[in-house]
Amino acid sequence: MSAASATDSAKSPIERLDPRIRIVLACGFVLAAVSMHGQAAQIAMLASALALTTFADISFRDLLRRLLHVESFMLVLLILLPLTMDGRSLASIGPFSISDTGLARAIAIALKVNACVIATMALLATLEPVRLGRGLSGLGAPARLVHLLLFLVRYHSLFREEATRLWDAMRARGFSPRLDLHTLRTYGHFAGMLLVRATERAERVEESMRCRGFSGRFPLRATRSLQSIDLIVFGLLALLVTAILILDRFA
Repeated sequence: MSAASATDSAKSPIERLDPRIRIVLACGFVLAAVSMHGQAAQIAMLASALALTTFADISFRDLLRRLLHVESFMLVLLILLPLTMDGRSLASIGPFSISDTGLARAIAIALKVNACVIATMALLATLEPVRLGRGLSGLGAPARLVHLLLFLVRYHSLFREEATRLWDAMRARGFSPRLDLHTLRTYGHFAGMLLVRATERAERVEESMRCRGFSGRFPLRATRSLQSIDLIVFGLLALLVTAILILDRFA
């Protein structure tokens, strides 16, 4: 077995798909999920998104860890909406009443948001940024958008290291954040110095790229032609989403 074939066999089924197919499927899934009105269809979309995570080899523990911030916001929504929207009162808590309209709205939003986030995780979170850039370029995305994405991936860690060095220098000089004017002034100097150093680094990067013959376009590797497995998976998922949409509209 060759090294390439061994690497492909180690990939999850979704990772073997063409990036363009994964991007189109993610966008279509999100658009379909947010347009659902019936609770049965919303639950079906959430179940479909959870099924996608199994094909992406995302463990349940990793899924919960990534959903932690989303679920905390959903919890606040589930508490506030039933107490603030008008509707038939289901129960009362002191001066507040839980309305059926608010509860139904909160549940619908939670189902939609979770379906969209989980599907995006399964289809795009496991996609390397460079492959994502090539996929966007293959779909005809603006070249500047692709360039911005690739630069962000490449230099995000460098700017983070620069910010860490500045913060360590401030702490070495005895800085301790407090709620006063000195702290606000120090944060302003911190942001200004980070911006100046980022600008200087960007200028050096531009000069080095021009010395290497950069003409305004990245020589992205040509995307391969779509394989039969890409079209089959795209067709199956499109049929599934279409069936759920029909269920939502006519059931």
